[in-house]
Amino acid sequence: MNTTQYSTDEIRQAIEQGSVTAEYRADPRQLLHELNQLRATEIASYLQYKQHAYMAVSLFAPSLKPDFQAHANIELQHADMLAQRIQQLGGVPVFDLSEMAAQAAQKGVQSEQGATLTDMVIENLLLERRQIMAYTALIRKTGDTDPTTRRLLEDILSTTEQHASELADYLKRSADTRS
Repeated sequence: MNTTQYSTDEIRQAIEQGSVTAEYRADPRQLLHELNQLRATEIASYLQYKQHAYMAVSLFAPSLKPDFQAHANIELQHADMLAQRIQQLGGVPVFDLSEMAAQAAQKGVQSEQGATLTDMVIENLLLERRQIMAYTALIRKTGDTDPTTRRLLEDILSTTEQHASELADYLKRSADTRS
């Protein structure tokens, strides 16, 4: 490739800005902050599901332990996807645990430990619903200013809505069997 056709400034700008071009319409600083907040909620979710998987011991609901483990793994995948997008936009994924906990709390997400399996499912459902609200709000806010981030958020939102639906269905079925 012959790079002599490009100015030094053009090359420097391309290196500094990476995938962010003149057509990029989002506020990168604000979006990076919000993506780091969402990433923190995913890590808090991972920890909660993981803890629930450790504690889910029941003859009445043997499938919950592997379900909690599977959900934990997906939450961690979401955190990784968000971290990759943060890096692509020139940011740094937050890795300080106290900062992550504070950012997750700003979105109303914190790890909880219920006393019963039903409590755990309820906690997970409420956590997923808070994430749904946060993702939906950022998708609306992003609009068409960053199509790549919007698609990523929509993909994660879809999975999160599926988790919430599964948890709600479990609670409905368990209420029916107790009636």
